[in-house]
Amino acid sequence: MSFEPDDDPRRSSSTEHYSRVGSLLDWAIVLGASSSIFFGFFLDITLNSPSYFQLFDNLVLLAALYAVTTATAMFIMPVVHHMIHYHKFDVEKYLLATKKYTLIGIICVMLAMCLGLGLSLNSKVPTEIAYGAASLPFVAIFVWFWRNRPKITTNNTT
Repeated sequence: MSFEPDDDPRRSSSTEHYSRVGSLLDWAIVLGASSSIFFGFFLDITLNSPSYFQLFDNLVLLAALYAVTTATAMFIMPVVHHMIHYHKFDVEKYLLATKKYTLIGIICVMLAMCLGLGLSLNSKVPTEIAYGAASLPFVAIFVWFWRNRPKITTNNTT
């Protein structure tokens, strides 16, 4: 019995691909469930909006509700994609599509969270300060990801 890794590329790559598929489906399940709960909170606020909400507040709330709805749909899409293309399943194509759906969903959730945070701060401070302060965590996350993104280098051997 050897403790060396298996040298058969078909078995190792197939197992690796399907474990990556399983982990992406797990991500879709968790993100879909959490964004559905987030949707419920926004829907409750929309249906029972405070009396001091003005037109701008209601529009921001509606935009946040649409953003979290889109996010929930994007988090469900990997499961739908898997079910539609199950018979002719291409792992690499599925992984690429799932990453796109998840990225769109995460951006929409971040937008909804920023709008929701700005809306809650808007009742305490002026509008510009409220939405400026609400966007700070998301700007910091964007800058951090931008600075830590993988560097793609091309080797030109001419």
